[in-house]
Formats: sequence, C-alpha cells, structure tokens
Amino acid sequence: MKKIFLFIVILLSISINAQELKKPTEGKAIVYFVRSSGMGMLINFKYFDGEKYLGKFNYGKYLIYECDPGKHLFWSRSENSSFIEAELEANKIYIVDSEVQMGAIKAGVKLVAFDPRPENYKTPKKFEKKKKNILEAISEKKEYIATAEDLKEGAADFESVVKRSTAKYNKSKEKGEEFAKVLPEMSYTN
Repeated sequence: MKKIFLFIVILLSISINAQELKKPTEGKAIVYFVRSSGMGMLINFKYFDGEKYLGKFNYGKYLIYECDPGKHLFWSRSENSSFIEAELEANKIYIVDSEVQMGAIKAGVKLVAFDPRPENYKTPKKFEKKKKNILEAISEKKEYIATAEDLKEGAADFESVVKRSTAKYNKSKEKGEEFAKVLPEMSYTN
C-alpha cells in the first residue's frame, strides 16, 4: 500500500512540475495572476494594469493577462491596494502571486512576483515549496476569463477606486516609497 501511495505522489509531482504555461503571442508578454493560498478564499481580489480594470476573482481561479512589453503598474484591490511595478520583455511569461493579508474587515492583498531563480530564496526548500504552490494554483484551478460585460461594468464601478488608488500610488512614489517589482529576468520558462 505504501508503494502505491508513493507512486501516486511521484506521478502527481511530475505532472505539477511538467505544467505548461500558455505562451504569449509573438511580441507580447503574459502575466499570470494567481492565488496560491486558500486563506480568505471567498474574497474577490480586483486586478488592474494602471487604470485598466482586468477583472476580479477569488481563490480557485487565476488570470492570464497578455499585454505589450515594457513598463506596467499592476495592482490589486481588496480591503487595501497593493502595487507592483513591472518591466516586461516580449515573448516572456511572468507570474504574480496574490498573497492574502490580515485585514480589519476582510482579507487584504499583497502582490508578490514569483522569481524562478532558486538562488534568490533563503533555501532551496523554500524555492521548491513556492514553485510547487504556484504551479498547483495554475494546474488545479480554473482560468478566470472576464466577459466584455464584466469589464465594462467593472470599469464603471471602479472609476473612483482607480482615481483614489492611482493618487495614493503617485503620492507614495513622490515620498520615495519603494514598491515590489517584476523584473525582466524574473520570466518563467516552461
């Protein structure tokens, strides 16, 4: 019985590590927004690229965002706003994890870039755990695809949120605050 269990665990591990991520259209970049933790699973996080509303989803889903390479300000909104500055290269894949934070009323969000370079983690075990959690979030969950109606309603509903959050980011930037980054070398290779 133990041998069968071990065999199943090995097969599951191979299938997770073999997860193929969608490749971008030539000249574009892809950003995967994932939620690798089930904490606050019912709370929707809203996602933006600058002033562009991308959609909202809760735990159990992920968002694939194809965009032009170059500089982007991605952010997510829940009880708080979390910003991440990105410098994307063409034909590359990037992964941003939406980590759940404790909030006063509902869960907060913190965007964290997944760095696929093991040397940038405290231990190889921490890197492997993070990678496993990220890839499981993609392989086992459902892709969130916003409908045109969702995007239209969301853009109208969040117009004031976008203005307030953008102003907050700009004010913090003027004060010298540093934000999380997605760097070109953080691209993920299948």
